[in-house]
Amino acid sequence: MEGYDFNKDDLTKLLLQRFYPERTDRESTIIRDWLLAHGAEYDRFSFSVRVGQGQTPAAGLDPGVARSVAFSSRKRIDILAWQGPAATIIEVKERITPAALGQILTYRQLFLEETPDAPEPRLVIIGRYSDDDTLRALSAHGIDVSLFPGGAAE
Repeated sequence: MEGYDFNKDDLTKLLLQRFYPERTDRESTIIRDWLLAHGAEYDRFSFSVRVGQGQTPAAGLDPGVARSVAFSSRKRIDILAWQGPAATIIEVKERITPAALGQILTYRQLFLEETPDAPEPRLVIIGRYSDDDTLRALSAHGIDVSLFPGGAAE
């Protein structure tokens, strides 16, 4: 798994950043709000962690282009946060919809395939807003949701 790695000593630096790796402006403010609320609970963080095999590049491509196709088509976990050996997979959405359920369950599966000895990861979706039906469905699947309406970081 490849990502942008930080440890708990980097938390202050992370909180001062305006943007996070491969995230939009709006997603970055949600991440900052989550880090303010929960960052101290974790030992280390990885952003934009690639998992899965990705797409098989077409035959005859330049080797550099082929590597780029394979890399960029892999699935991307927004944040992988660690408490010792226990991972938390965090998906960031401005508006959390039912589609986030399939996305985070896919990341869980690919993470477990790549780290078969890892404990079952905690699944968390963070965002600005959602609706009761979606929140109830996510909760029924054991997925924690943290909403940051308005945003302290904005």
